[in-house]
Amino acid sequence: MTNFEEGRKVACSATNGRRWRFLQARVALVMALVFATSLVLAACGDAATPTTNLPTATPAATVVQAGNAFATTAAGATTAAAATTAAATTAAATTAAAGATTAAATTAAASATTAAAAGKVGGTINQAISQEPDQLDPAKTVLGVSNQVNSQIYDRLVYIGSDGLPKPWIAESWTIADEGKTINFKIRVGQKFHDGTPLNAAAVKANFDRILDPKTASATKSFFGTLKSVEAPDEATAIFRFEAPFAAFFTNASIAYGGIVSPTAVTKHGDQYGRNPVGSGPFRFKSWTTGQSIVLERNSEYKNFRTDVDNKGPVSIDTLNYQIIPEPSTQLASLERGSTDIVFPVQTDNAASIKSNNALNLLEVKQGTQLVFINFADKAPTDDVALRKAVSYAVDRKTVVDNAVNGYATAITAPLPNGVAGYDPTLNPYPFDVAKAKQTLKDGGWVAGADGIVAKGGKSASFNLVTYSGDSSIKRTTEILQANMKSIGIDLKVQIMEISAVVPLLSKGDYDLSLIGVGWPDTSFLSLSYLGKGGAIFKRVEDKTIDDLILKSDQTLEPVQRLEVAKQAQKALLENAKIVPVYTPFVLFGLQKKVLGFKLDALQNHLFNDVTIAS
Repeated sequence: MTNFEEGRKVACSATNGRRWRFLQARVALVMALVFATSLVLAACGDAATPTTNLPTATPAATVVQAGNAFATTAAGATTAAAATTAAATTAAATTAAAGATTAAATTAAASATTAAAAGKVGGTINQAISQEPDQLDPAKTVLGVSNQVNSQIYDRLVYIGSDGLPKPWIAESWTIADEGKTINFKIRVGQKFHDGTPLNAAAVKANFDRILDPKTASATKSFFGTLKSVEAPDEATAIFRFEAPFAAFFTNASIAYGGIVSPTAVTKHGDQYGRNPVGSGPFRFKSWTTGQSIVLERNSEYKNFRTDVDNKGPVSIDTLNYQIIPEPSTQLASLERGSTDIVFPVQTDNAASIKSNNALNLLEVKQGTQLVFINFADKAPTDDVALRKAVSYAVDRKTVVDNAVNGYATAITAPLPNGVAGYDPTLNPYPFDVAKAKQTLKDGGWVAGADGIVAKGGKSASFNLVTYSGDSSIKRTTEILQANMKSIGIDLKVQIMEISAVVPLLSKGDYDLSLIGVGWPDTSFLSLSYLGKGGAIFKRVEDKTIDDLILKSDQTLEPVQRLEVAKQAQKALLENAKIVPVYTPFVLFGLQKKVLGFKLDALQNHLFNDVTIAS
């Protein structure tokens, strides 16, 4: 790997199968950034706004100050380098800068339920998941539901705090040198994996060596950008070296995709490791019954080094049972009769039922890391800028949010979700304006025919819009978009299909328009979604101006500068009407009121450390 672009190209262009898995991590309804949903992350806003008994979280200010204590200066690191990294590098890797946007890292860290001490110790929490994981190997899966389960099995080098900065976890401190191209992590001594083997610097090195090894064909390699090697000179030191600075590293390493696996278990299980995962997290893997459930059990020797949960020892519940229930109506029925304790995500059609049930809580996180947007294929005639701008003016986002998503979303006019650093609600060059849309078509040479459909150069504006099944909000959105486009003389024919059928079309550019939900918590959402040369999701024609700005954003460490470059990239995307942002959905959880102490961290990962069950 010689530069960022080549690294992403190598990581993201292997096979259509890998492209499918890579996209699913972002389009899947259960993005657990999400960043990511992406939550996860994502690397991944506002407060959690629960309806009953769930206190509203207050967003922490995303301010980065020089000399922030997240970086511990080591001998040999210059004062200037330490100050620079403390003020910039890892902050840019994740979220906002001074006075910038609200970042997803300020999401729901404070949204605990009743204190864990109020409930009983022991018992089982049943959580419904909408699809079956492909595997539980962080190096080989980017499926959102796999990340959700893996976040309980694997600890990571760092986690992201409510201030948007990385915090110590497996690594107790770090320094950054060489203008951001070297990170020296100090690994806590005495940690162990579930199999009893040591979690030390050598294990960390083996973990990332495996990801970087082409033989692994790691689906998550691109998440670590320009990382080229890891050294472990002693058991407590892991030195990460990069070809070029990669601003998103800390965020991406904090997601379960960056979970540290047991090298001994990988060797023992070989190709079957993904069905026999071994980490160091609060839960151990117990069993997996295909099509039914994945069962995790309490890690009785767990030591918690995170400060965003109260419990510093093992979790209180005995078992975490992930029930594989694909159908949302079945999930709701199971929740209502008490067979399921947590449902995530809750489809908007089911939210009212949960709200009205005195035994249940609905948790709403209004700043998300997913953006639902219209994408145009880079081919004639949908590469026509006038046509794209007209479509942009014609989208009635308010009607979409109110009617298609039942109000559980925020209308978005910028190319980033509202829970990602760099999101700017003032970017709105195409407000809803039917008259402006018609005039834009006319000025661009599109003339209405006898049937009312506009045409240009003998090509009628009759297009296929592809999207994925399984989400009633998406289906209703397409119906509104059809009406919006008909009002300006564009005919949309909607094709709704399984995500596995949609993704190959996106990667080949074999469609006209698409309606897609992509989720990622870091500003690198731009490169994952919109990069032309070397892009991971869509086939795009290279646009040097846009691509250079996106790549510069990924490599800019100083947070204010990074967000300014990201804003320039977004403006360029909108000036060329490359996509049409539509909305960011709320993140919805349904919970039994007996579940106490459930939290989301700053990246919307699920935290069970403080969970107990009411007597």
